[in-house]
Parts: sequence; structure tokens; C-alpha cells
Amino acid sequence: MTRAVITGVGAVSAFGVGVPALFDGLADGRSCIAPIRSFDAAAFDTRVACEVAGGAIGRDWLRAHLGDLGDAETVLDGYERAGAWRDRKCMFALLAAIEAWRMAGCGQGDDEASMVMALGLEQAFLDDFGPMFSGQAIDWSVGGHTGIRFRSDVDLGARLVGDVLGLYGQTIVNASACAAGGLAIAQAASLIERGSASIVLCGGADSMVNPFGLGGMSRLGAPSPRNDSDACRPFDLRRDGLVIGEGAAMFVIESEQRAASRGARVLARVLGHGSTQDAYRVTAPRPDGAAAQRAMELALRRAQLAPRDIGYINAHGTGTPLNDVAEARAIAAVFGPGAVPVSSVKGAIGHLMAASGAIEAAACLLAFERNLLPGTANHRDLDPQCEVDVIRVPRAASVDAVLSNSFGFGGQNVSLILGRPA
Repeated sequence: MTRAVITGVGAVSAFGVGVPALFDGLADGRSCIAPIRSFDAAAFDTRVACEVAGGAIGRDWLRAHLGDLGDAETVLDGYERAGAWRDRKCMFALLAAIEAWRMAGCGQGDDEASMVMALGLEQAFLDDFGPMFSGQAIDWSVGGHTGIRFRSDVDLGARLVGDVLGLYGQTIVNASACAAGGLAIAQAASLIERGSASIVLCGGADSMVNPFGLGGMSRLGAPSPRNDSDACRPFDLRRDGLVIGEGAAMFVIESEQRAASRGARVLARVLGHGSTQDAYRVTAPRPDGAAAQRAMELALRRAQLAPRDIGYINAHGTGTPLNDVAEARAIAAVFGPGAVPVSSVKGAIGHLMAASGAIEAAACLLAFERNLLPGTANHRDLDPQCEVDVIRVPRAASVDAVLSNSFGFGGQNVSLILGRPA
């Protein structure tokens, strides 16, 4: 079977723009949970998030991170006139995609690349409503609302990235909630493995730090009701909910032979992936974790590895009462109680929703790049119902294979296994 490898990665998170910012923040064991700055959240019970610093995204903000894009500046002009710049997740996707593309050493000779991108959970320009939010309602008397659109093209972010980079391969969008980022990587690897694509740009981008995103999640009871800097505490006895984050992670994936032929540096090998469906409830996981367990078992089988070969698990680890127990049961069933070090980065950068699986796969690369396993920010006292070895602070370790879990609303599960470059 043709082996898929990662040769480029880009990231935008609350730690900043770029993979070095993500790696440095995780290595320091910091948490980015802070009061919301992008709109007035005073009327909400939840008033903290993990935001990408920088406020509104304008041309100067983009140029500061990307430099002059040459002919692509004209493409950006068109998207700016169409209002796409107001959709933060599109700009996050562009920043991460260009970083990954440049890191992989790709150029015009690679423009046949396909794309697989995870969709954000919302498809309207909800960021538009932030400036109009007053107290507990939208103030329609505020000027500028005539440009608001209540629905955007589902592939807007993918088209923006493709047009800026000049790509003409097939484009696939993945709408599987919080499993979408992980599934996009799995789908990209599958395209390479079966010879349907020679190179794929994949990943996810999302932002729900706006009045409607925060309000919707709050109605579901998902965010922590506290507004403290440790509001998200994965696997902790006192955990009481998630913290919303925003950002993106994108990857360049190609065959091992193609990467070798052009002298590209391999960051990781995609060894296996497995996907299942809970068929249980829309917003709650199966309590016994049986479907999540099956996803990990399928990934191990595809990778032709035994549980003992996995040196680290990056958990979905939302910090919600139901998810963490169900995931811990699933991990213990596959690997044995406390047999493999486990951490969740959601206490550090929040829950990136559709992009969470992608940013967490990027976090896994820290194990290969720096021989360091990310910690679980804000975790103090292990819930005895969670029989897993939780990494509290970043841990030095040399591991050859890591597993990353992503679980989404609707009971969608995906497990990825990445391997150290040969």
C-alpha cells in the first residue's frame, strides 16, 4: 500500500499565527483562556474563550503574516469585495494553508493538488453580528448591517485557499462537526493510499467566538459556566464544561515516494485511521464508549500495530462531564487502564470545533519534532472514573507512534495514528 506522509503543516491558534507559536505554547504548558475581547459578552453566562489575537482581519494584518503574495493579491481583492474577509475562519484557513504549502516546499509544479477541508459549524457570517450586539439583543439601528449575509457558500474557505495558491485538483468539504478536522486528514490519506491523488492540502478552520456561536453552545450547556482562567479542565474531578477556541491547522500530504523524489522533509507518516458512528444521541456520546473504542481498534488494524506500539494518545478531552468518562472508558478498553500517556490540549487552546481534530494532529507533531508530549493545562485531580494516565505538564519522551481522537456531535468518531518519520 502507498504510504501517505505529512510534509507541511500550518497552524493558527490562540498561541498565535504559525506552528512555532503553537509548539512553544504547548511546550511551556500555558493556557490561553481569557476574557472575550472581540465582542461585548457581558450578557452571557460564559465570558471566556481562547481567541486568536489581532482583532479584525485586514490587509495589513494578512501582509504582516504572509508578506506580499504577488499575483494572488488580485484574488484577495475579489474576496475582500465579496465580504469573505469578515469570516475569520476563512482567513485562518488561508494563513495555515500558506504556511503548510511553503514548509513543504510546494510551488507551481504542485498545483494539481486536491483539497479536503473541514467545514466550520456555522455557515453564515455570524462575525458580522458582533459589532451590532448590544446587551442581550442585536441592535439593527447600528449602521453597516445591510451587508450581512445569513448564509455563505459551504466551500468558501476552500475556494479562497485554492484560488490564492492556484490549485486545480478536486475539492472535498467535510461536514462532520468536531470530528471533521480529523476526518479530513484521514480522507486525504485515503486519496493518497489508493492512488486517487498525488498530493493533498487538507485540514480544518473554525471560529465560533461570536454572539450566536457562544449563545448556541451555551443553550446546549456545553461551555463551562465559570469565567476563570482554568475554565476547561479535561479529565479533572471538578471539570464542568469546555471553552470555545478558534483557529486552523492545514497539512500537505503526499505519497512517501513522491516526497522522496522531490527531496521533501517528512514530518510524520499517516499510519492508520478509523471512523465509526455512535448511533446514540445528537449531543451526547455513548456512555460505554463502545463506538469510540471501535474507531481506535480500526485505526490500529489499518496501521498493523498493537496497542503497546502507541506511545501517546492525544484525547478529544473536552472537559465536559460526559465526554471525558466515555473516552477514558474507550481508551482503557483498548490499551488497558493507565497503560498509555494521555493528554488533551483543549485546556490550553480551547475547543476549535470543526478544526479541533486538525489542530490536535498538529500538536501531536510536537512528539516527533521536539520529543515532547503536550500536557493537559488546568488538570489537577484525576476523576477516578477516568482510568487514564493523564499528562499534567509537558513530558519529555521519544515515541514512534501517536494516536489522536476526535469525536463530534451526532456521534461521529475518528482516530488517527501518526508515525515518526523513517
